[in-house]
Amino acid sequence: MNAIKVDTTIDEAVARAIPALRPLLGKQVELIVLDAAAAPAPEHKLTVDEFLASRVKLPPGIGPLSLEDMERAIAEGALGR
Repeated sequence: MNAIKVDTTIDEAVARAIPALRPLLGKQVELIVLDAAAAPAPEHKLTVDEFLASRVKLPPGIGPLSLEDMERAIAEGALGR
């Protein structure tokens, strides 16, 4: 993705060309232009319900885990074991 960075002072000509910049009239700003067509599509973020409804896929040979197993693994990881 290519970007263009411009340091400028917002004057009347710029404010006419880009009306959203009018509140910055007279201020020194940095404008950054990105090609919107080149932007990656936003990834789908899971809702809490989707996250909780998803199931963990365990590797072959690993049996079901209990809540106690998960809590013990979290505690051991936190302790660096």
